[in-house]
Amino acid sequence: MLSKYNIVTLFPKLIDEWSETGIISKAHESSLFELSTTNLRDYGLGDYHQVDDAPYGGGPGMVLMPEPLDNAISANKLDINIFLTPSGDQLNENLITELHTFQSANIICGRYEGFDQRIIDMHADYQISIGQTVVSGGEVPALFLLEALIRKIPGALGNAESLLTESFTDGKLDHPVYTRPEVYKDKEVPSVLLSGNHKKIEEWKKNNLTDI
Repeated sequence: MLSKYNIVTLFPKLIDEWSETGIISKAHESSLFELSTTNLRDYGLGDYHQVDDAPYGGGPGMVLMPEPLDNAISANKLDINIFLTPSGDQLNENLITELHTFQSANIICGRYEGFDQRIIDMHADYQISIGQTVVSGGEVPALFLLEALIRKIPGALGNAESLLTESFTDGKLDHPVYTRPEVYKDKEVPSVLLSGNHKKIEEWKKNNLTDI
C-alpha cells in the first residue's frame, strides 16, 4: 500500500495546509500515511537559488533545470518517482490501484514550461496527467493525486463501504442520490427510495448506474 509520500515543489506551504483538512487531516493524525515536502528552491543554484532557465531553441517561458531536480530527487530515494505533466498517462482508478503496489513515492511538481526532458529520462517511473487541460503548476494535480491515493488506504474513510459503491468502480458511474426534503420546488425523491423495500431500492440503484 502506497502510504509514504514526498512532494518536490516550489510551494511546500500549499501541501502542508492541504494536509490539515477533512478526511486527509484525520488520516494524517492517525498516522495512516506519511507526508513530507522538499522545497526545490533549497536545491537551486548560486546565490539566488536558481531553478529555471530559458529554453534552448527559443520559445516563451522558462524551463525547470535538471540539476536542482536531480539533487532534490536523489536526496529522497523512494520506491518510485511520479512526474505530473500534461503529456503523462491519464489518471484513473486502474492506475491508482497500480500505484498502490508500491510503498513510497516522490511526486514531482512542474512549473513554468515544464521539466528539462533529461530529468524525466533519468528519474521518471510514472508520468501522470489528471486531465486534458493545463494549470500553472503541478501542486493542484499533486493534491488531486494524493487524495485519490490516500482515500484508498484502509481506515482513511469513515465508512469503508463507500469505496465499493462510488463512481468509477467496476466501470460505472454512481447512481443519483437524494436527501431531505422529500419534495423541493416540485421535484420529488423517487418513491422507491422512500418505500423501505430494501430489495427494490438495491435494484433501483443498480439499474441507475451509468456506464463510463
